[in-house]
Amino acid sequence: MFKRLRYPLLPTGTLIAQCCYISTIGGVPPLSSSQSSQSSSMMRLGVVHFNSRNIKDEMTSKVPLFLYFHVTNNPDVALYTERLMGQVDAANRRLQNNNMAEAYQEFGKDRGLAIKLGLVDCVKEVALTQQYGVDPHMFPIVYFVRNKVYADKMVGIVPESQIKEAIDAFIDYAKEETKNEMSGNSVFQKVKRTDEDDENAMTLLNVAHTKLKNKEISKARELFTKAYDMASKDIQTARERLGFTKEKKITQEMWERLKREGCYNVSPQALCGLAMCAMITKDTAEAQRIVKNIREEFPFATRDLRDVAEAVVRIELLLITDFDVEKDNYVSLLTYDDLQNDPAKLYRQHLKLAVAHFVEKRHHKGIEECLRLIRAEPKLLPALKEAGIVPVDTVLGPHAKTPARQVILGIFEALGNTNEHTIKGRQMLQAYL
Repeated sequence: MFKRLRYPLLPTGTLIAQCCYISTIGGVPPLSSSQSSQSSSMMRLGVVHFNSRNIKDEMTSKVPLFLYFHVTNNPDVALYTERLMGQVDAANRRLQNNNMAEAYQEFGKDRGLAIKLGLVDCVKEVALTQQYGVDPHMFPIVYFVRNKVYADKMVGIVPESQIKEAIDAFIDYAKEETKNEMSGNSVFQKVKRTDEDDENAMTLLNVAHTKLKNKEISKARELFTKAYDMASKDIQTARERLGFTKEKKITQEMWERLKREGCYNVSPQALCGLAMCAMITKDTAEAQRIVKNIREEFPFATRDLRDVAEAVVRIELLLITDFDVEKDNYVSLLTYDDLQNDPAKLYRQHLKLAVAHFVEKRHHKGIEECLRLIRAEPKLLPALKEAGIVPVDTVLGPHAKTPARQVILGIFEALGNTNEHTIKGRQMLQAYL
């Protein structure tokens, strides 16, 4: 994850392109107020609320920093923030007798800390949010920062075990880099770079997303391809260093080690970008090929990387339902009156509506729409077979594969197993299988 230097943490609008949107519906009860959140963080070792007045001073510390952009009015994010603060506090207490001041050469106010968490409230700190190019609707996101240099990032709500793993890995990386700096062999000292022209897979990826957002498809495709090619070379080097051959199928153990390499995370993200370019240019066959490649080459990426999971699932659902992003939306799909006498068309319409809810971030509505279709499938089955929507030999059961079931399982995958909508949706789905 932290083997390669990325680029300085400078205000930029391109860093937000891969962030995961978090649903604001449902979830656990929110914290009573942002004030209570601040008071609780005061008791957590290494947790600091950043604002425009203190951020420059706080970032001069040599202690590795999680720069965390979040909101307090979303229950899911509020709970995630509590977990993140708890993990940072636990790491600092666990290592408080490990001479961290010497390890980081930090003898100022942060002396003895193993890691810092800088909380930036996107609602309260609008200036900072804009300065660092973070869309207030795209959260949460953690930037890994050491000595004002951006090393990596973690987007979306991830499992607590992954938070702990990221903290431990970043601490190890920071200790090693400090040791290398003292001997003149750090990554920063080895690599000649400029703030504008430092070109690596991650910087290319961020620029590519900006081009895609601006509808510069040709340039975006070129940059995504370049980022993927660059990351692929780094992956091969990492595989050789770790003793993995290219022919070996990726196992869980291999993935746990490889995902610490930044290049291994960039590769599926770059492929997702290429697939999105293909979808925009109506090349559905190419998009389908790329998505299949992601699942085969990076089988664990959709589980651990929320931005990859959402992109892959989104493309798959658009293809399954023949959804047209230019024409189909929630409003256009609400008319059913002329479809009452055609069960197959009605099924397709409701299926597209479920995908529209997913695309427009109403995940719970998409799940509900799929559940209605699955509940109606026993009655609709003859019409679905006749229309070719399902194979003629389809028998409904726990393992039957119908479009509605594919869509709901895709939504679950995109949200992740720990998401409340996924948990509740799976419970309700069992009643109909």
